[in-house]
Amino acid sequence: SETWPDGPEWQRGGANCWVTSTFDPDLNLLYFGTGNPCPDFDGDVRPGDNLYTDSGVAVDVDTGEIKAHFQYTPHDVWDYDSTMEHILFDLDGQKLAAHFDKNGFLYILDRTNMEAVRVVPFVDRIDWGEVDEKGNVTPKVFPDKEGDPVHFWPGPAGAKEWTHACYNPNTELLYAPVQDVGATATRRRREFVESIPYWGAGVAVDLEDMAGSISAFDPRTGEERWRWRNDIPMCASLLTTGGGLVFGGEPTGEFNALDAESGDLLWQFQCGSGHHSSPSTYEVDGRQYIAVPSGWGAWNEGFLPGMLGAGHGSALFAFALPE
Repeated sequence: SETWPDGPEWQRGGANCWVTSTFDPDLNLLYFGTGNPCPDFDGDVRPGDNLYTDSGVAVDVDTGEIKAHFQYTPHDVWDYDSTMEHILFDLDGQKLAAHFDKNGFLYILDRTNMEAVRVVPFVDRIDWGEVDEKGNVTPKVFPDKEGDPVHFWPGPAGAKEWTHACYNPNTELLYAPVQDVGATATRRRREFVESIPYWGAGVAVDLEDMAGSISAFDPRTGEERWRWRNDIPMCASLLTTGGGLVFGGEPTGEFNALDAESGDLLWQFQCGSGHHSSPSTYEVDGRQYIAVPSGWGAWNEGFLPGMLGAGHGSALFAFALPE
């Protein structure tokens, strides 16, 4: 609480965890991502770094003790939750964790101590601030005056929201669904009232000038190996398989299979409603299946408001190769 002001602000400060944690049985650690501080955009109410918001936190399973942490966006005034997954993998003798943050940067961390090994951008447009190779942040563009509209990239849904990236140990590549869309926030002072949204700004997400992709990254260098481009943000989780595929759905309903080495589109199926969920794979009697729920919805105005009127039908699809 020493990173919060004296007073009650830390008690209503946010940092909730709303994505499943990841467990390392060898280190006996659970890795949690935490949400943004509150109010989201009005930082004057809560000076300081505001730990443990926007952080990856390693917790001892037996005691609940915080063993290590890494804060991705100190004193967040852009609504850049860091709740999203930490992908655990071993590479070149190192125990690593990969995290694609809302703020537009890919972090490769040493998961034994949560120190940064590598930090690189994974989306084209980032102007909210600069982050160096060790994760130190220099803010540049943010809503700092009452009633003054400020535009920044990425918008509050982030360059990747809660939707999951993935790692393939065969290709040794990371794959991320990317959202390249900005927003305008106008700061408005609000007093805390229980059960009432505590944003501290009015927000309008861009209706035009946006893009998306499924992008592959080399965790050794941070280099983008390939990019499968889309005209609109990619808002659904990815799945990669031992057969060398990457599966991912589009907001317009297409469910795609890409070549994990090249990014070439190999197969596509129209599900009739947009994808904003997570595909999974399983086996029954020796036959492998891919299942994916479709159904457009869940805070569309935060990342793709132009598709608020799209069909919201919900269905679960399961696919398999011919017997």
